[in-house]
Amino acid sequence: MPVVPQLPGRKNCELQNANFEFAICILHFAISLLTIFLVRTSPAQAGPDPASYWQVDDVRPGLKGFGRTVMKGTKVETFDVEVLGVLKNTSPGRDMILCRLSGLGLEKTGVIAGMSGSPIYVDGKLLGAVAFAWPFGKEPIAGVTPFSQMQAFVESFERRDRVETKTPTRVGLRNPVSVQGQDFGVVTVSENFEPVAPKPEDGLWMMPLRTPLVATGFSEHSLRLLGERVRSAGLLPMQGGGASASVRDQEKNASLEPGGPLAVAMVVGDFDLSGIGTVTHIDGARVYGWGHPFFSSGNCEFPLMTGYIHTIYPRQNVSFKMGSPLKTVGAINADVSTCIAGWLGRTADMLPVHMTVVSGPGESPKSYHVEVVRQRGLIAALVLTVLTNAVDMEGEWPEEMTAELQARIQLEGRPDIVIKDTFSGASYSGGRAPQALYSQIAAAVNLLTFNPYKPVRMERIECETHLISGRQTAEIEAIALDSETYSPGDTLKATVYLLPYKGARQRLPVTLQLPADLPEGSYSALVCDDLTNVRRQIHDNPNLSSPQSLDQIFEALNIQTSVQRTHLIVRVPLDGVGVALDGNSLPDLPPSMVQILGNTRKTGAQTMSGALVSRHKTSWVIQGSESARFTVTKNKKVSVP
Repeated sequence: MPVVPQLPGRKNCELQNANFEFAICILHFAISLLTIFLVRTSPAQAGPDPASYWQVDDVRPGLKGFGRTVMKGTKVETFDVEVLGVLKNTSPGRDMILCRLSGLGLEKTGVIAGMSGSPIYVDGKLLGAVAFAWPFGKEPIAGVTPFSQMQAFVESFERRDRVETKTPTRVGLRNPVSVQGQDFGVVTVSENFEPVAPKPEDGLWMMPLRTPLVATGFSEHSLRLLGERVRSAGLLPMQGGGASASVRDQEKNASLEPGGPLAVAMVVGDFDLSGIGTVTHIDGARVYGWGHPFFSSGNCEFPLMTGYIHTIYPRQNVSFKMGSPLKTVGAINADVSTCIAGWLGRTADMLPVHMTVVSGPGESPKSYHVEVVRQRGLIAALVLTVLTNAVDMEGEWPEEMTAELQARIQLEGRPDIVIKDTFSGASYSGGRAPQALYSQIAAAVNLLTFNPYKPVRMERIECETHLISGRQTAEIEAIALDSETYSPGDTLKATVYLLPYKGARQRLPVTLQLPADLPEGSYSALVCDDLTNVRRQIHDNPNLSSPQSLDQIFEALNIQTSVQRTHLIVRVPLDGVGVALDGNSLPDLPPSMVQILGNTRKTGAQTMSGALVSRHKTSWVIQGSESARFTVTKNKKVSVP
């Protein structure tokens, strides 16, 4: 708004009044825009009617009701429920309702993994969701999460980090419950997913139901790799096919309903990875389910999908549902300790990953397109899993092979991260090859995701892999300098002896230009692979080994991803070439200045090292290192023939 100059008399007042009225108009306009925004972006309802669900303090043993779940297909069926007791404070802010289930063959199968979220109703009101089970007994005893606490925790977006070794909680019952002819006065509630043989004093032992994690298009190897990373979250990875075309056509109009399958996707596209549970309640466009967390990530974004149950897989411990996701109908946005919740009609923000694999010279490329969730704790593991799976689709990797990799991580507002390198050797053969090959990409994703300075948005990841039979490596055996003494400005010349894998010894001439102002003294010439060179380069600069800003993280990352394993490096280390001061790198300083700044505690400066480097391209992936010492002097003796 323009500044109004001070004018005498009535005109000044009129202008001031006009200015004030203009400001009021602008304010009303802004309020109108804000109102429109809030109306369009806020939920249409304030939440479920409290009269429609039970409060924990009103629940009493002996109450009877029914539950809803799907045993096959999408048909919701009912089972009987009897309340046995209420367990208060099983964890901070949480209670559990102990129930006996019957009907639908549960007497034989027990409580089933995948029933998580199955709603329980008593006297026409929602009691809660099936979430825990008694894995060591034959009666279907379930722990039910009160819906009142599901709704309350979702509203606060409560987040709790999982602790794998969390101590189980023992809760005494006011009135003992009789199960399988035995009276229990104590119930032990464990939030750990690994079964533990209970002690007699533990009483009735309850543990959370695992979540079936259905994988479509994944190899056994890549699924095992993922399983190692999600075991603590209680996920049960299993290979399964997607729903058939006939099932999809038959169920194309299937909608979510309480008791129906609720699938939550982690990967969608040519490969699919989805957790299977049950819908607890739908309030307008708001959906609640599972009765326990997925990853306890609080605010989140996962595709919310309908599902189809193929069968129940019986097990001695806890049986589980085998199902498939059908179609995306919304997005999960809350993952709290009492449930998951989401909105119908919304779309989750996913990371596209495109992969191309060429299994050999002359072979047609095979492409795969997926999207993975952007959850901080999952994204790197999922990227590694889908990349590994793409090459696993080609079958078993040979024990002797070479891979040419080109990957691009496209970023918002920053240059792409590009990796273009060749891999070969013992670490890149057989079953361990895919994980080793793509770990660098996963590490870069993890570094960008967890950087402590500023969020970095990855727009897309592209990866192309060419597989070549045979191992193309060469070991550095020795280095021989053409002289032991050089003058500043001379060219260091040497011969490097390489031993290719299953090949004859090779001689490679190398050179390195010495600066004209190189100080006199004793030096070491190191010949090594480029990975060793880059690691030393980062170690030499404190601002790269311990980045102090996002820009320095990117600088270190770009150096790491510039590695060319087929390059042989000649490296002469130099001490004290500069200092790192207040997060800034000051290279190429005079030795006297480096000494002054580096030895003064008040400045907090750290000395930087450096190196003279020359690169030499080869036909092999270089491995190993060797070194030779030489002297630099201005008075080098020249032999006269």
